[in-house]
Amino acid sequence: MLEYCLNCDYAEDIPRFRESVILSVCGEEIEVTKEVYRCPACGEAFISSLSHDAFTEAYHKYRHRHGLLQPEEIRQWREQMGLTQTELSALLGWESSTLRWYENGDLQEVEHDNLLKSLMQPLQLLQLIESQPAVLNEEKRQRLQ
Repeated sequence: MLEYCLNCDYAEDIPRFRESVILSVCGEEIEVTKEVYRCPACGEAFISSLSHDAFTEAYHKYRHRHGLLQPEEIRQWREQMGLTQTELSALLGWESSTLRWYENGDLQEVEHDNLLKSLMQPLQLLQLIESQPAVLNEEKRQRLQ
């Protein structure tokens, strides 16, 4: 709970409520939960940056609904392979910011998602690494082969 109201400086605990809202993701309506604080003194409703993020929940549900990888799946696989964001982006021919955005929660393009899923098959990753030997140092290439 918050300790004061940002509108009227009410200095007591302010109750938090959860309510359902509909957010649009890629033109698709997705029901999620939003946390709202309502000041008992002035009645002002507001959200906190510390609150549950409804957009993150909506993106998660959208990805699940469409069989897309979740950000934590992408990051976990990349780290398991011992690749940096810069290295994997170079192998894929992407701007380094693209992979960073996906791992931080931005919604990925379907084509990018399909490419990442294919690379999660060891033989596909190996073929990509072999086709671009200059991207990784010798030690890393040997470890991944």
